Amino acid sequence: MRQVHRRLLPLAALVTAFVVMTGLVVGYGARGSSAHEGETHPIHIHSGSCDALGDVVYPLSDLGGPMMDANGTPIASMPMGSSDAIPVDVSITKVQTTLADLTSEAYAINAHESAENIGNYIACGNIGGAMMGSDLAIGLGELNGSGYSGVAWLHDNGDGSTTVTVFLTEEYAEEGGAGATPEASTGGGAAAAAAVDIKGFKFNPDNLEIAAGTTVTWTNDDTAPHTATGDGGLQSGKIDPAGTFSFTFDTPGTFEYHCEFHPNMHGTIVVK
Repeated sequence: MRQVHRRLLPLAALVTAFVVMTGLVVGYGARGSSAHEGETHPIHIHSGSCDALGDVVYPLSDLGGPMMDANGTPIASMPMGSSDAIPVDVSITKVQTTLADLTSEAYAINAHESAENIGNYIACGNIGGAMMGSDLAIGLGELNGSGYSGVAWLHDNGDGSTTVTVFLTEEYAEEGGAGATPEASTGGGAAAAAAVDIKGFKFNPDNLEIAAGTTVTWTNDDTAPHTATGDGGLQSGKIDPAGTFSFTFDTPGTFEYHCEFHPNMHGTIVVK
């Protein structure tokens, strides 16, 4: 079953290293820069892990939007170098906690598709790893076939605060451009897909048989929010009315799930 892909793009890692070496990380306030004009991605530090996200503990600045300095003054930018360089979304936020606190318990950095589709997670990384002095770098793996992955750099400022810098980039291919994922290009055909409608406080169908590698999309046709929560890391978060959530099942087996808001709602995915 695939929800998190541990595939990190070298570009993001190189950008992170450059930022740290130049001291840029500690020079900015909670603002972001946009790689895709008009797109912003909410991002937060949650309690728990990417497999079991808890509450939002520290909101981070949206990935996207104009870059500002610590005083809220726009930073002028101008195109330089190659016109076909892979774009990167940036978020820089100072949070009022130490890096030691962020590594003493389970926390994760999680990015969402948009404010309108907040329940669709696009990239996530657990906070942990080898410290480099007062700094920690973590990877953000792709979620839900979004095509996004990246790197976060956490710097302890020594004053009770931590600067969290996140770089997110969309997967590019030599042919097909942004977002060309292996699922969409393998074998020359479209990836397998299946659908579950949520209506009348039921999953329809409530028992679905699919082949391994199939992406299942839940659509909420009710007037109340629901979730699809179950085995193997399946966690949709809140699916609002008219909202959707997609998950790719790679591993054969039987996966039971339910709605966290309405425990009487159950469903089963059989993967062959």
